[in-house]
Order: sequence, then C-alpha cells, then structure tokens
Amino acid sequence: MLKREGVRVDPKTVLGIMRRRGWLSSLRSKPLKFARRHEGKVSVAKANQRWASDISSIKAWNGEKGRLAIIIDCADRSVLAWRWGRKMPSEQLQEMVREAVFHRFGINGGKAAGLEFLSDNGPEYACHRLRGVLRGFGMEICRTPRRSPESNGIAERFFGTFKRDYVYQGELENFEEIGRKLVGWIKDYNEIGPHSALGMKSPAQYYSDWKSQTRSGPVQN
Repeated sequence: MLKREGVRVDPKTVLGIMRRRGWLSSLRSKPLKFARRHEGKVSVAKANQRWASDISSIKAWNGEKGRLAIIIDCADRSVLAWRWGRKMPSEQLQEMVREAVFHRFGINGGKAAGLEFLSDNGPEYACHRLRGVLRGFGMEICRTPRRSPESNGIAERFFGTFKRDYVYQGELENFEEIGRKLVGWIKDYNEIGPHSALGMKSPAQYYSDWKSQTRSGPVQN
C-alpha cells in the first residue's frame, strides 16, 4: 500500500517496524496436516476460468453463530458474491451464483459457459437445484475429493486471511453486528487490501489490469 503512494520501501523494514509497534495481526503458523495430500493446483492464470465457493462459521461475542458463504475467482481472488445467515440453505447459494454471474457478465449469463465451479461435497452444494442453476449457465461442476480441504485451497485461504485481518480485529457484539460489518470488510478486501499472490495488488486492481491487457475481458459492473 505504501508503494501505491509512491513510497520506496524495503518490505523487511516495514515488517520490523510493524512488529515493534505490535501491528502484526497474528503469527504465521505451520500448515495443518490433512489425511489426504493435495497435489493439484487450484489457482488459474485467467479470470472467469474457475470460481470456488465455500462456507465458514463466525461466532459473535454473545455466543451467536452465523455462516458466511462466498464465491471467489481463483485467478484474481475477487469475492464475487457472498451471503450471511444463521443457516445457509441451498436457495441462498443459488441466488449467490446468479449474483456472481450478473456481476461479471451482466445479463449475458451465457458467457459463463465452460467456467468451472469448485466446491466441497457438503449437502448445500450437493443439492440438485443448485446443480441445475450451474448447468443452466453452462458451468462445469467440480467437487473436491473427500478429506482433502486443500483441494479448495483458494476459498480456504480466503477465510483464514479474512478472519485474521478483519473478523478477529473487529468488535463482534452479536450476529447482526457481524452482518453490518461484513459489507465494509468485503469491500475493503476487494478494493484495497493488497494480496501477495497478486503482486501486492488488490483483487479489483488486478482484475482491472487483466482486462486492460487482454482487451477482451467481460465488463464488470
């Protein structure tokens, strides 16, 4: 973010200053060892080639729990659509898919044909109505192998980073307060937050640059 302002800095120097002032949100931990090792690659080089979706729980200070569902592009890491609720029925996921398609392709949803939709094997994603919506847009349905959460690594890493940088830093009095804050948090993640896999660009900046380079990317609303 300093480089965006034209400041020439050494990343190690910035990290040292942040550590001394107690500005680091958390320490890096070793990756978890899963029962099944994932050898594939989830990320892709081009936007709108593969989207991933997942659901994670967030707990408020008063003990209330909610579920956050997201659809994220595996190239530019943009959160294209999200839902927050005490439960996450398949109907919410269906609406989320339609919103993501409209967000990236406008009313011409046919441009989503051939796009891969990656998720786990949870009951929300196994619903035949959701599969029908995805197939209606011409998407290819991809599922992760059992006991292999790393196979949906883009979405998994999003939740880890999002909770570290936003959720765990916020005042989460109750379920409703989390819902109100999510709007600003996801907007900040998409438009401002630098991402190491994107050359420290924000997802929105990376996608905009990609469209300019290809001159054939879909129009984003």
